[in-house]
Amino acid sequence: MGVDKATMLFCGRPMIEIALEKLRSFCADVSIVGNRADLAAFAPVVHEARLDAGPAAGVEAGLYTAKQDWAMFLPVDVPLVPVELLRRWAEDVLCKGEHGLRASNLFVDVNQPAFCMLRRECAGRFSDGLGSGERRLASLLQKLGDHQSYEPDSANSSWFMNINTPQDLTEAEAWAQHPTSQ
Repeated sequence: MGVDKATMLFCGRPMIEIALEKLRSFCADVSIVGNRADLAAFAPVVHEARLDAGPAAGVEAGLYTAKQDWAMFLPVDVPLVPVELLRRWAEDVLCKGEHGLRASNLFVDVNQPAFCMLRRECAGRFSDGLGSGERRLASLLQKLGDHQSYEPDSANSSWFMNINTPQDLTEAEAWAQHPTSQ
């Protein structure tokens, strides 16, 4: 994109602000995982210890600093996912967590491992997986055991448009303006 996606404007707002607003509507504590001190203007920043592990490094850092029993992670560059879907997913996971569930990710048409929820107690096992060289979130989540892919009853795959190019941004903003005509 040529610019940082976290502060890139989507429909006139920084994408990080959109993601944080969604999480703050139902999460007790919200922070940003990454090694960018400038994002502290939006929320507390949790720094990643590993620099070579991609998004998994963020999940690891978030788990080690989580204040609650569960931590939810979502990518900043997927701004169309409705807050109500995230809330329903969290409720389902928390209910199933009482019966042994340890990790979950969204599944809408395809696996969405960057949208994941994990019990804080999984930090050590998650780190072990990273230490063994695994970097793919889907594989790391599966290795935790007691994992589920949450498939909502009704979801639109367009909600998971990842903003990677200027054309992606244009298409996603058009969809956000007129979601029922798409």
